[in-house]
Amino acid sequence: MPNHGPCPHRQTCLAEKPQLSRMLSRRHWIKCFALGSIASAGLRRATLADISPAANVANIISLRLTDFPALLTTYGSVRVELLPNLSINESRLIITRAPGDVFYAVTAICTHQQQLADPYDHTEETRSINCYVHGSRYDMQGNVLTPGDGGSSQPSLTKYNTSYANGVVRVEIPGLNFKMNSMALQSTTGATSRYVLNFTRRNGGRYRVLYTPDLATEPVPVNFATSSSGALNRGPSFASQTFNATSTGNQNLGVDSSAERGFYLVELVVTQDMALLPP
Repeated sequence: MPNHGPCPHRQTCLAEKPQLSRMLSRRHWIKCFALGSIASAGLRRATLADISPAANVANIISLRLTDFPALLTTYGSVRVELLPNLSINESRLIITRAPGDVFYAVTAICTHQQQLADPYDHTEETRSINCYVHGSRYDMQGNVLTPGDGGSSQPSLTKYNTSYANGVVRVEIPGLNFKMNSMALQSTTGATSRYVLNFTRRNGGRYRVLYTPDLATEPVPVNFATSSSGALNRGPSFASQTFNATSTGNQNLGVDSSAERGFYLVELVVTQDMALLPP
């Protein structure tokens, strides 16, 4: 997958810890939903096509293990951002591989004082998910091992259902709603027209639009507008390639409609910002 620009600076309590040398570089993966336009006998009509094979697709994100090398190894663990700069449970996840192709997904938001926890560390002296701000420790399933600040108790990390098949881990996050709502062909100025893709944006989400002529061809980024009739000013031809949502609500994205057939994909861009390998 292509890189989506420079990584923002991050402060972390791991700055002086030896396991920092095992951290992997940031990578990006995409959760795609496709809304297609199929030409048949000169009649163009819109059809909805979800290309992510999973049940309850509106709440599932998919991670291809080859895009997350740490998860190719037992006890490897990654932390990913879904909705940057928010402190809600589903904004960041920690995903860890256990023996026997079992994967655990939990929120990365510590339940002590909502600070950011690090991925699971399998070094012999640690073997836990750690929040170094106040000392909270959890096992890889998110159960509390040590409460923060020496307290007597605190809640476990929120857990999410996972499944694994054919090199892909799927994580169900109730209420996140990746569903595309609708698509319409709309005339703009002059003789031009465009497709308007409508979906429910989430505060903090970063979105792009891709196009593929068929479901077998790798989709490529295309230019798009952040409204139904605005200028096409996002995408590979521009400095800003994503639409960054600052609130939750209904959203239209406009794309060129000149393609005879194919699929447009609205993507939530999810970023891996830390990964730990076992010793």
